[in-house]
Amino acid sequence: MNFENQIIISAGYSNKEVINNILKLHIPNEQFDLDPTFSTGKFYKGLKIPCCCGDINPQNENIEKMDSTNLFNFADKSIESIMFDPPFCFGGKNGPHGGQGKERVGKQTTEIRFGMFWNFDALKEMYQKSLKEFYRILKKKGILIFKCQDYTDTKTTMTHCFVYNWAVETGFYAKDLAILVMPNKWYVKGRKQKHLRKVHSYFWIFQK
Repeated sequence: MNFENQIIISAGYSNKEVINNILKLHIPNEQFDLDPTFSTGKFYKGLKIPCCCGDINPQNENIEKMDSTNLFNFADKSIESIMFDPPFCFGGKNGPHGGQGKERVGKQTTEIRFGMFWNFDALKEMYQKSLKEFYRILKKKGILIFKCQDYTDTKTTMTHCFVYNWAVETGFYAKDLAILVMPNKWYVKGRKQKHLRKVHSYFWIFQK
């Protein structure tokens, strides 16, 4: 692809902008083969829909029921590219506290959409198992896009650092990193701010 007079930068202000930059630079046909966390597809507004779309809890009949930790329908070395956008929030040592988990978790499980993992160990288990499955089904030089976000709840967890380490331990090469910045004014009224409000997330570009 000819990028003459065009500079593709590492940061953007919408999912569309960041994903489009990644597709142009890292995905030859500018379309992902697989997204096992497709949800309703709003993520791809204005972009090509992945060839195969799945979700742990499909939102319509066109989405295949799929668990990223056990992609048994896919043979070894059968996929060229994967987009992965899992939940990033998690509860404390003994699970969610206060009102955070009453409607968003319900029970200790990783089978969630837009919800909160029971605790960091549950997040770690889901992420690591998914990475192993992605590594298995990706072809040599295949690309995994892993969206993640750091999280603060009393203390800060630099999740993107853990994701990097887990991916490298699995065998991936960290080829690139894009940052999505989406400023907002959300805050908890009456609560004293102790950490910088995180308005950015990461798109790791891993290569097998």
